Amino acid sequence: MRFVVAALALIVALMTPQPQEAKRQVCFTIDDLPWVSAVPRSIEDVEKQTKQLLSGLAAHRIPAIGFVNEGKLQRNGLAMPEQEHLLKLWLDAGLELGNHTLSHRDFHATPLDEFKQEVVRGEPVTTRLMGKRPRYFRHPMLHTGRSLDDKKGLEAFLAERGYRVAPVSIDNYDYIFARAYDRASGADRTRVLDTYIEYMTAVVAYYEQQSQVIVGREIRQILLMHANSLNAHAIDRLAGMFEQRGYTFVTLDRALEDPAYASADTYTGDAGITWLHRWAMTAGKRGIFAGEPIVPDWIERAGK
Repeated sequence: MRFVVAALALIVALMTPQPQEAKRQVCFTIDDLPWVSAVPRSIEDVEKQTKQLLSGLAAHRIPAIGFVNEGKLQRNGLAMPEQEHLLKLWLDAGLELGNHTLSHRDFHATPLDEFKQEVVRGEPVTTRLMGKRPRYFRHPMLHTGRSLDDKKGLEAFLAERGYRVAPVSIDNYDYIFARAYDRASGADRTRVLDTYIEYMTAVVAYYEQQSQVIVGREIRQILLMHANSLNAHAIDRLAGMFEQRGYTFVTLDRALEDPAYASADTYTGDAGITWLHRWAMTAGKRGIFAGEPIVPDWIERAGK
C-alpha cells in the first residue's frame, strides 16, 4: 500500500508544472554615440561599423539604448548631417537614444549651473530626431557629484526636465581595449579581441558575485559599453557569452523595475563606480572591491 501511495505521489509530482528557474537579465547601454575611435575614420567606415554593431544587437534581440554626445554632431558650430544619419540608423533599428551631455564634460570639474547647460545643449538634435525629449540621462565617466548639494541639485534638475538617471551595475574598461584594437592590425587585432572576450567574461562573473554580496541576490544587470570598432566586431561573441551564462536581454525600463535600483545612494567620491558599489558604500560596507578583473599590461601599453 505504501508503495502505491508513493508511486501516485511521484506521478502527481511529475505531472505538476515545476517553477521555471529564473533567468538572469541584462540591459545593454552604449555610450558616446554616434561613435568613438582612437584613430581617424571615414564616415563611410563608421557607418559600416555602426551597421555591424546594430546588426549584432538585432541578431540577439537586444533592446539596447544609446547615449549621445551631441557635440559630435557639429563642427565649428555647423551641423554635420552625416553624423545625424548615424543616429537615425539607431532609431531605424527600433532602439532608444538618451542624453550623455553635449561634450562629455566632467561634472566633477564643472560648476553645477554650467553642467546643467551641458545637459540642455545635449538634447535638441536627439529630441528632433525622436520627436520627443530623451527619457534617460547618463553621467559622463559616471561622475555624479563630489558633494551632496551638487549631486542632489543635478538630480532635481534632471527630474524637472523629465529625465531618469541611467545607472550602471556592470562597469568595465572596454575603452582601453578599444584603443588597443583601433591601433592593432592582423593577428594582433584578433589577440586583442580574444583577450577582451576573456576579460568581459571575468567582469560579468565578478559583478554577479558582487550582486550576491551587496544585495543578497543577482539583480537585473545594466551593462556599460561604448560605440566603437571593438564592440562592433565583438558584439556577437559578447552577446553569446551572456546567453551562455543564462541571460536574457531587457530594456532599461525593465531593468529598473528591479527594486534594488531604489536603494539609497549618497556616494560622493571622486571615482565613477557602479551603483552596486554606491549602495554598498552608502550602507557602510567596506572591503567589497577585491577581485575586480584587471586589464592586462600589454593591452594598457597598446592602448596608449
